[in-house]
Order: sequence, then C-alpha cells, then structure tokens
Amino acid sequence: MTKQDADKIILQARGLSKRYGGVVALEDVDLELRQGEVLAVVGDNGAGKSTLIKALTGAIAKTAGRVEIDGQEVHIDSPTQAKAVGIETVYQDLALVDELSITKNMFLGREIKRKDVFGRLFGTLDFAKMDTEIRALFQKLDIRIADIYREAEAFSGGQRQAVALAKTVMFGKRIAILDEPTAALGVRESKMAMDLVNSLKDHGLSVIMITHNMQHVMNYCDRVMVLRLGRLAAVRDVKDVDGDTLVGLITGTVEDKAA
Repeated sequence: MTKQDADKIILQARGLSKRYGGVVALEDVDLELRQGEVLAVVGDNGAGKSTLIKALTGAIAKTAGRVEIDGQEVHIDSPTQAKAVGIETVYQDLALVDELSITKNMFLGREIKRKDVFGRLFGTLDFAKMDTEIRALFQKLDIRIADIYREAEAFSGGQRQAVALAKTVMFGKRIAILDEPTAALGVRESKMAMDLVNSLKDHGLSVIMITHNMQHVMNYCDRVMVLRLGRLAAVRDVKDVDGDTLVGLITGTVEDKAA
C-alpha cells in the first residue's frame, strides 16, 4: 500500500450525536477511517462506543451528524443500507444463529440459488457452490473447520468468531466494524481472532474495532480513538502512545488538547 493510499479517508463522520430525551448518549463526535487501517474505539462503559457504532450502521437513528464514504454523503438508516454501501458489522454476540449450519450462517440473507429450472421456479439453493466458496475462503484464512454442515452451537467461541470474521471477508466490500471481537474468548482463541482481524486488512478492508483490551490496541491497531462520557476525548497514532497514557486518556487523568 502506498502512503497516498494509507492516508486516504474512506469513511468520515461529522458531528454524530444521539439523545434519548434529556439523556445525551453521544455528543458531536467526529470519526475518520483511513484506507487499510485498524482503528480502535476505546472508553469506559457508558462512554458511547456502542452508540457510535450503531449510529454509523443505522442500527439506531442518530439525532444529528452526517456520514461520508469516499467524500460522498451517504444516508444509512438501517443495517441493510449499511451493507449496501460496503459496511459489514460483527456484533459482540457473534451474529451467528445457533441452530443453523456454518454454510447457512455464512450465506444467511445472501443465499446462492441454483441456475437451473429448480432455482428459477422454486428458489432451490445451490449448496454445492456455497460450500465450495466457504472451503476456499477457510483455507485462505487458515480457519480449520472441516464440518461446515454442523450447527454453529457445536463449535467453540473462537471458532464461531472465526466464522463471523470470515463472513466479513466474504461480503465486506470496504469497511468492517467489530464490536468486542474477543470479549468471550480465552487467550489462544483471542489471538486467533486478532490474527483474523489482521487478515481483514490483507483482504483490502478497513476496520473499526471496539475493544477493552489494551494489549490488542497496542499490538494490532494503527490508531486509537478515545470516547469519554459520550464525547471524543482523543485520537492518537498507536505508535505515539503507551499503555499508561492510553488508560489516562480513558479515565480522564490525562487530557488531549488536540481533541
């Protein structure tokens, strides 16, 4: 990636706000996501992290603000519209349906129909094609799940998160938003998930990641955005900040004049 590509802003939000009556959940927050980066969003509980992501993806209606992709304003009023403009979101609950197989989960809402008369007349699904695409992607991402016909509930948390992230690679056109991708995982499975986050960059996606894990911020992210009490407290390049300073920015014991 050239420096010009790395500096390119593909998603920009200005003045995002969300109020619930007299309660301010998010107040005048700006965000910039650059091409091919992982941007961490951190803050204490109640800082506005989830509200920010939901406002960006149309899961909730924002009170104020605008969103641009490639410099053009986009109106995102639902998660479906977010997908249409190239934003894929993986929420903390892994976004998988326990009772469905890996194949059905991967193509949920995007099923491939057979091209023969059965597909045209009856909507018969082409499971062979879907299975082939999944196996090729899993091999590319080094995801070792052989039995893609088993229900999602049969797999470990790390495997389930791997499937959710693989789905983002398969369908995410530009931007992946991850809500606490390692929240319920052990150390080994967390590393596997974070290695997959890196692979999103390798596949041309830019990533916004909500996380409470400071080590993941320091080791896997390019920039970090700090929210406090619904407001933007700081934006820093990860290489220019240490763990203690980052914690101070989150708690308010360190102030960022630029913000």
